[in-house]
Amino acid sequence: MTENRQDTAECLYEIINNGREVRITACRGYGDTAVIPDLIEGLPVTELGPYAFSAGRRKPPEGKWTAERKNGEEPPFIEGERLKILVLPPSVKKAGMYAFYNCRNWEKLVCHSSFNDLGAGAFTGCRKLARLDITMDRGEKRPGLKDILSELRQEVHVDYRTEEGSTRLVFPEFYEDAVENTPARIVSVKVYGSGHFYRYCFSGRELQFRDYDAQFENLVLLDREELAVEAAAGRLRGPVSLTEEAKDRYLAYLAEHKTEAVCWFLKEQDTAGLKWLLDLVAFDENDLGAAIDAAGRMQAAEGLSLLMDCRHRRFRPKRKTFEL
Repeated sequence: MTENRQDTAECLYEIINNGREVRITACRGYGDTAVIPDLIEGLPVTELGPYAFSAGRRKPPEGKWTAERKNGEEPPFIEGERLKILVLPPSVKKAGMYAFYNCRNWEKLVCHSSFNDLGAGAFTGCRKLARLDITMDRGEKRPGLKDILSELRQEVHVDYRTEEGSTRLVFPEFYEDAVENTPARIVSVKVYGSGHFYRYCFSGRELQFRDYDAQFENLVLLDREELAVEAAAGRLRGPVSLTEEAKDRYLAYLAEHKTEAVCWFLKEQDTAGLKWLLDLVAFDENDLGAAIDAAGRMQAAEGLSLLMDCRHRRFRPKRKTFEL
């Protein structure tokens, strides 16, 4: 990233820390995506200020705009319900309090593991934030993935990138319910959903893949099949630190849920993933027939064509012969 990228948002900023760093206080633009530059005036952008993307700020943001508008026509703020995608450079480490307060339509965050200092209530009201693309930087002593997930109780789909490779992770939803036993004056808290277990798969702040993969049985028992298919396929396609035991467990699940797996790839419009599945798992003629029927119901033309071609290649009809 550079400070001259055309797809960067127009940023309102102030220089902090004795002229060494930049804080973003607001963004504006005509779209719903904010791409934050890594440099402004040659200084690293390290922080998002309090209420930076919230429409509920109590006073107007202060600072200087990266693009001056002389004709008086100014784009609207990218804030509140307008924000859908936010892309942060590795230099951004901090979000101030309520930085994303009530960004109700925010769907995706792209960041680095250096994004680890989250102010109070930063993610409050961000119920649609379900996709996280995080690059794990080598040598980062305090990776921020755990901090971000601890703020989000909803289902989160994570693209986890390292120098060794990438993998797709799922962290299911969970919620708590307080139940009062009035005579005993006791309040017990019940936790629902497998997401609670997945968020404890960290040692310190480092994700432990062995512990993550061991939670798959809880996911199968407590959540829907579609999510289990995604978890299995994601780990098998990106086998970062994947043990043979976990690999066999995921393979067995996909083999037992072939139609559900096909439907998930069709829903994602992932033709490459569907080809991968057909090569990985043994589909007999009946399995392919069920998959073709599902693709027809979903009106997935490209996937339907791929499945029909696969059936034709693997199970060619026998040519009829005639004897005189």
